[in-house]
Amino acid sequence: MRAFLFPGQGSQQPGMGKDLFYAFSEYRGIFRRANELTGIDWFKIIEEAEASVLAQTENTQPCLFLTCASILSCPGVAGKFDATAGHSLGEYSALYASGVLSFEDALACVVERGRLMSQAKKGGMLAPMGIELEQIEKIITEFEDSIILIANYNSPGQYILSGEEAILESVSRRLVECGAKRVVRLPVSGAFHSPLMEPAKIGMAHIIEKIEFHSPKIAYYSNVSGKKEDDPKTIKDLLLRQITSPVRWIDLIRSMQHDDINEFIEIGPGKVLSGLVKRIIPEAKLYSISDLDTLREYTNE
Repeated sequence: MRAFLFPGQGSQQPGMGKDLFYAFSEYRGIFRRANELTGIDWFKIIEEAEASVLAQTENTQPCLFLTCASILSCPGVAGKFDATAGHSLGEYSALYASGVLSFEDALACVVERGRLMSQAKKGGMLAPMGIELEQIEKIITEFEDSIILIANYNSPGQYILSGEEAILESVSRRLVECGAKRVVRLPVSGAFHSPLMEPAKIGMAHIIEKIEFHSPKIAYYSNVSGKKEDDPKTIKDLLLRQITSPVRWIDLIRSMQHDDINEFIEIGPGKVLSGLVKRIIPEAKLYSISDLDTLREYTNE
């Protein structure tokens, strides 16, 4: 069985999907519809903007969602998967692909999500290298009077922390003292997937609560629960909670493996998710669709 996986913020690239845009009218049609709905030429940002402009959260999130949605429209892609999941922002692409959200509603959500998260200036995120999960959890307990937690359980050996700005430097020092080879500060505007994102969660509630969520036509797996979800009300609640809750990618991929999914196709730029899946399931079959060459490789399978 095959699963389509959709990347989150950080996978964006200037010019992503450019050859597909000019090759397929279906691809261009997705962006044309988005322009009509929002009044913004999103592909112009992808094609012409500097990387720093594309990396701005309010631009990244709609542009990445539209790139993924447009790839789904390409000949030979639709209907060739049994399950879907997305990492953080990628959940909106997964919900669109699985039929839970309409294109219009998914786009409205990511535009608002990008706007709200771009305003989240509290705290930041750390990526410790070369340190075990148990040691990270132990260090976190030393800061129990502050907000610091594991925000992303990405793969064995890759865990991302979110926390208050005032303690990030101290946490970094403790991680190194306890064995981390190094600690990287991520270039993000806030402490994503932590309680510090509560203002963005409140803002998103206003739009998500008004949207109709449908039963998945394709199996959908949640970041928050780490398992397959099929009840629209539950999915709506989980999507809202996602903003302040950890991404449980390891549990999610293992749930897929338990459900006999052994092929994973990353839809969109980069191969971040493919790398994570490889660490979780070394024997997994991995593919990606990001341009004309990889599309042809996939459709000729």
